[in-house]
Amino acid sequence: MENILNELNPSQREAVEHIDGAMLILAGAGSGKTKTLTARLAYLVGEVGIDPANTLTLTFTNKAASQMRERALKLMPTKVSYPPLLCTFHKFGLLFLKFHIEKLGRSNSFVIIDSDDKKRLLRSIAKELKIDLNISFIASEISKYKNSLLSPEVVIQKAELADYKKVAKIYALYQANIEENNLVDFDDLLMLTYKILDEHPELRKETSNRYKYIMVDEYQDTNELQFRLLEHLCSEHGNLCVVGDDDQSIYGWRGANIRNILEFADNFKNTKTVKLETNYRSTNPILKAANTLIEHNSTRLGKNLTSHKGEGEDVKLLHSLDES
Repeated sequence: MENILNELNPSQREAVEHIDGAMLILAGAGSGKTKTLTARLAYLVGEVGIDPANTLTLTFTNKAASQMRERALKLMPTKVSYPPLLCTFHKFGLLFLKFHIEKLGRSNSFVIIDSDDKKRLLRSIAKELKIDLNISFIASEISKYKNSLLSPEVVIQKAELADYKKVAKIYALYQANIEENNLVDFDDLLMLTYKILDEHPELRKETSNRYKYIMVDEYQDTNELQFRLLEHLCSEHGNLCVVGDDDQSIYGWRGANIRNILEFADNFKNTKTVKLETNYRSTNPILKAANTLIEHNSTRLGKNLTSHKGEGEDVKLLHSLDES
């Protein structure tokens, strides 16, 4: 394990060796965040002696989860009692619902519908109601409602503009339909998981005590529902380590809430903040230009990237009539 730690820079090692309590790792582009996360998971299991079954690492894509799992397992002792759970938020929701959806009065033989299935159902309902709205718009709005934990009843009550009142009607029939047919859409995987944990304190306590060490990648991309879910998952211990970069938050259009990372230290007690500011990808002139530009952002926690590579060619500004 010491060999692994020796391969880390001081900031990375500081993050890896922090065990208990909340931690925010502000990781600039090219600063080795994946290396830090996988090394920390291996350190918890191989050095500290945490049972792998008591860890949970959440990512946003299956590809990222697969790569991190592979790297982490290579760093761990050859004999681990149980492989650590390292998956996407939605895969975790699926696994949870398979065991606990009956608490909502539903069977665990539910079927997951994809976006095409969802749009077909919405198109049928819209036709039934004689509503002529763009189906992609309707699907997007319903997804936003679910990720903001807004029920059809609340949306119907709050809708003011004519189009949104129509969407609210469709949402109510859509949700009734999928529940009646024991269907689950992509957003339900997290919304229903949250609902079960929120309504069953004993199960919430049991689940939190099972996953005593939680890590989250790309935290700047989390939305309101994912934040609320994480609050429940770490409610018994507060051992939540998140990695993210407030300067790379580009998914606000799909519900990501930049406040989750900006206000992390306010939301979780005694947060330790570690900044990964050594960039292994670019030279100093590139980073100087990037730092100068991003300093104009008014809502950021602030960090200053320096290059491991050192000096290089000056940045050139190229003009072109189109992207080709």
